Amino acid sequence: MKKMLVLVLLALIVSGCAANRHHKLYEGDPALRAQIQSFDTILIKYIDDEDMGMSFIGQKQTYDIKAGQHTLLVEYSDLFQVDADQHEKIVSRPAKVTFIAEPGKQYQLQHAPQKRLDNARAFAEKPEFWVVELASGDRVAAEVELSRPRSFLQGLKFENTPSYEFASDEVKPVAVTPIAANTGGTTPVSIAAEPTTLQMLQYSWKNASSEEKAAFIKWIETSK
Repeated sequence: MKKMLVLVLLALIVSGCAANRHHKLYEGDPALRAQIQSFDTILIKYIDDEDMGMSFIGQKQTYDIKAGQHTLLVEYSDLFQVDADQHEKIVSRPAKVTFIAEPGKQYQLQHAPQKRLDNARAFAEKPEFWVVELASGDRVAAEVELSRPRSFLQGLKFENTPSYEFASDEVKPVAVTPIAANTGGTTPVSIAAEPTTLQMLQYSWKNASSEEKAAFIKWIETSK
């Protein structure tokens, strides 16, 4: 029975993989259109804060986008056969990938192949992604931010508590004005400030649920 259920699951996945889904996120001037294509084992969860819905391992997805800068939220995901009756699905920590898409070009997020289950498990803890321009096969400049385990009350788990968070969501970049070299002038530069412990606590408290806040207060009282 267990083996039959696995076979049914795999059949559903293969059926899902066979579909070629085309998402027209941009339907404006064709001269300003670019495309992103999915990779067999990379799931594109969001594009610019827009939920891309459910997708399956191996399913081909094509996204029409407007040329310009875009941020994608992605995960590595793959299915491995453990033995005759067991399979294990590997899902990585989410990552944000930001790059500039040029008009008329097609792009794809990629990663190094993971052939072994133990390697895939390790890769899922610290995945590495890059963006390729498909016509040339060249990698393009991209900023990749790996998520981290949610820092607020890590020992307490609630149903509505996200597993991961991004440091870039905590403190916005602040403008600083360093002295420009050899010019005697100044050049405004935007850099990301390192968040203080207080700022991190304030951010965590602001985004915590009522359950988490109550548990945190209780922890403070018992820790005195």
